[in-house]
Amino acid sequence: MPRSLTTHIDSPAELGTRLRSARETAGLSQRQLAFDGCTAAYISRLEAGARVPSLQMINELAVRLGVSSQWLATGVDASFAEPTDLLEAEVALRIGDLAEAERLYRARLQPGDPCRAAAVAGLGQLAFRAERFDDATELLRESLALNGEKMLADPGAVDSLGRAYARTGDRESAIALFRAAVSEAAAAEASVEKLRFTILLANVLIDNGTYGDAEQLLAGVISLAAEMQDPLASARVYWSQSRLHGSRGEAALAARYARRALDILERTENTGYVAMAHHLLAFAEIEAGNGEQALELLDRGRTLLGSDLTDSEQVMFSIEQARALVLTGHANEAAKAGAVAFELLDVMPPGDRGHAYVTLADVFVAVGDTERARALYGAGLDLLVEHGKPRVIEAGRKYADLLEAEGDTAGALRVLRQATNAASSSKQRA
Repeated sequence: MPRSLTTHIDSPAELGTRLRSARETAGLSQRQLAFDGCTAAYISRLEAGARVPSLQMINELAVRLGVSSQWLATGVDASFAEPTDLLEAEVALRIGDLAEAERLYRARLQPGDPCRAAAVAGLGQLAFRAERFDDATELLRESLALNGEKMLADPGAVDSLGRAYARTGDRESAIALFRAAVSEAAAAEASVEKLRFTILLANVLIDNGTYGDAEQLLAGVISLAAEMQDPLASARVYWSQSRLHGSRGEAALAARYARRALDILERTENTGYVAMAHHLLAFAEIEAGNGEQALELLDRGRTLLGSDLTDSEQVMFSIEQARALVLTGHANEAAKAGAVAFELLDVMPPGDRGHAYVTLADVFVAVGDTERARALYGAGLDLLVEHGKPRVIEAGRKYADLLEAEGDTAGALRVLRQATNAASSSKQRA
């Protein structure tokens, strides 16, 4: 049962409750428990959750009360806090020995096993990695329930659960989950988890088109990341900020933040995030009209991912590659890259697939394949309308422009009316 990575305690309030309970069980008053460097008044503030004791202070209090220092700090009994087999399972999962990880997790599934929640979460992580998102959602929900709905009991499982919701198109559930996790982390004064879940929440809000809320969240955590001096945490913030500006068409700002994320991530050797930063920076370069630079970045990102490149990542990289090739005048190669992305689009949630259709249609318009572009614009607009996604007006205008250029004025008006009505309905629902 993993503990919070934030600090040596789970929360000041929970520690205070355990301290009071242990003191009363031991039959000691606050004054009797006091010692040099720890007055009765300070113990009173600890029990009220108003102070965070040092690790040395916790150890001394635990000795005097006859309890485990780990239990006092985290509420978890050291006898099963971090069993060797689960540590081995986590290592196996991270290095890609998935069969061994699954074997170790399944061995801990017996009812009554104190590590059952961690084992179920591990199997959920395996399902998520294999892109079996429905299975992942079911398992990770179960692990959260086994942990008493406490988000901080296993932040990684909550992280993956929210991502699984988002990948299946259920962004509302992802937003609700991450909001609850942010609130719990804030109440527990868990800075790392607060940062982590705030960034995840901001990313889902950006995908949902709720840019204003995302901007407020990101503005609040950038200074926190700087204070923490955590390179990966800071990179995540800059990554989210880059996505926000990219979604708004602010190419120069998107590139600036993506470069900051890239500089940090290359120093941390975190391959997955570095590859994604290359992808984001390529997007920014394309928006700025720099096709050659974008292609170099995409090649480096693909190289970093190597054989770990998933179908979803292949779609993302191929779409940007096609856009960059259009900029550099390589129409045939752009069409080939677009075709690769098109063949794999079914791995994306319907709403995201709608945006991808429209982007690929832009590519095929640029290379002169208007017949395919027309079909993609139509399919993309239908999906965006059906799922209430942002940028439906933009998609409708592009489709209408193509139809009008082909002489189909009536069709262009119909498409514009469809997009306008959908956008109006979405605003009314909001």
